[in-house]
Amino acid sequence: MSSDSTIASSQQRCYILDLPAELLEYILKLVHSDDTGLDGMRIHLTRRLALFKKNVLPVCRGFHDAGLIALYSHVHIGHPRAFDVFRYELQKNQALGPVVRCLDFSDFTSIGLGRTRRMNREIQMVTTTTITDVLIQTPNLREFLVSESIEDDIGKSVLDTLFALPFLEAIDFCGASGSTFTHSFSTVQFTISLSNLTRVSLHECVSLPSGVFEKLLPQLDNLQRLDLTHTQVSGTALEEIPHTARLTHLSLSKCRSLTGKEILKFLTAHPAMTYCKWLSLQWTDISADQLTVLLEDLPSSLKHLNLYGLPVEDSHLSLLPSELEELSLGYADLEPDTIIEHFGTPKRPQLRYLDLTGNPHMNVWTVGDMRLLRSCSDVQTWEFDAQQVLTKMADARMPGYTIVLGQGRRGWIFKGHSALEGVHNCSITVSPHSTATYYPTASAPSCCQHLLGMDMGNSDAWAGVSRKIDCSGNEYGGGLERGIYLYYAYRTK
Repeated sequence: MSSDSTIASSQQRCYILDLPAELLEYILKLVHSDDTGLDGMRIHLTRRLALFKKNVLPVCRGFHDAGLIALYSHVHIGHPRAFDVFRYELQKNQALGPVVRCLDFSDFTSIGLGRTRRMNREIQMVTTTTITDVLIQTPNLREFLVSESIEDDIGKSVLDTLFALPFLEAIDFCGASGSTFTHSFSTVQFTISLSNLTRVSLHECVSLPSGVFEKLLPQLDNLQRLDLTHTQVSGTALEEIPHTARLTHLSLSKCRSLTGKEILKFLTAHPAMTYCKWLSLQWTDISADQLTVLLEDLPSSLKHLNLYGLPVEDSHLSLLPSELEELSLGYADLEPDTIIEHFGTPKRPQLRYLDLTGNPHMNVWTVGDMRLLRSCSDVQTWEFDAQQVLTKMADARMPGYTIVLGQGRRGWIFKGHSALEGVHNCSITVSPHSTATYYPTASAPSCCQHLLGMDMGNSDAWAGVSRKIDCSGNEYGGGLERGIYLYYAYRTK
């Protein structure tokens, strides 16, 4: 190579540290979010964070500065000591606080390794005072994701500080129902606009009185995702949701304070429902006649519909939105032939998930002969009763399908084995046999998989299975259902 070409080559060479700071930060965020190891196995979040701190930050000053932004934009708090270390880092380096976009306690636990909740309170690492202190130091916070694990530490000062943050986009208080949390939320006064708040989850916050919702919901001008599963929300509160809201995701599951008439009025008349894609009405007080009216008026944009526990009849099936991708018909008394008639290939080519839990006609024989599965071949994921059906089929040979039993009371049949891609801590045994046969003995080869861990992976096969609305945002490292969030999403019915 001539000297001229060598000089030209050197002039065109681009070093990563020569890149603009924003681009370098983006690259390191991709490295930080990559959960695949060199061996192709999925790396759990806690381990991934440790590897990033050990292998990336020490490389050079440029990597350290850009890597801190990637690391601190989404702060994962798994245990009290981690929160204490994080708080110490904020105090030591005041430039880190404004970088934080998400505080994530979804995987937090104060119990384990010999530590009880009482002992944790005595250690005083995670308290109303310390959480408030962190919120004050993170003025640009977008997401605050907590759970019942710290419900006793969500005091009034925490909520007052939280709702005063100018850029807050998402809150999730999944499962929180303690007296401190309930009393604090009941006394909060919303003195500033909450127009930035687009994602709200009070999933299983059963103790919050209806007055809380009547104060909060009218403030949410740009609401998009709302999870009110098992709450005391009233029809009055729903009607007070601003007409400027665009609800793409809504869960009213187990909302016993709502009458069928109130639900029907809101879903069919409120402008915010025009844009809905994800709707859960599990175990709500809706009659068969009301369901007929509702199905006739659902938005065409709807992709996910949960009618679990509702009086679904044969006549309702033809009224379902044509573009549905995920459908739950739990406890509906529908014959297998009726299901095949309405969902058989190619009648609903978009449908990917179908839940038939509790159907009295579904047993090891009607499922095991595979006529239903083969007739509705577009469906990629089936859900049946785990105890009454799928555990009894642990030794069934079902070519092309995989039975997966979760840690809780739920179980699924997946087409192929894509559901197991990236699943953390899972035992895998694939049956090589080519005919579907049910074996009642434990010695027969099995195609049944048991999920032992609490990390479901990111496979598309799990789309639609979750019972909980994900209020985290992918921009800040969200979309990661773990810990108590995963419990409510995949383990409870």
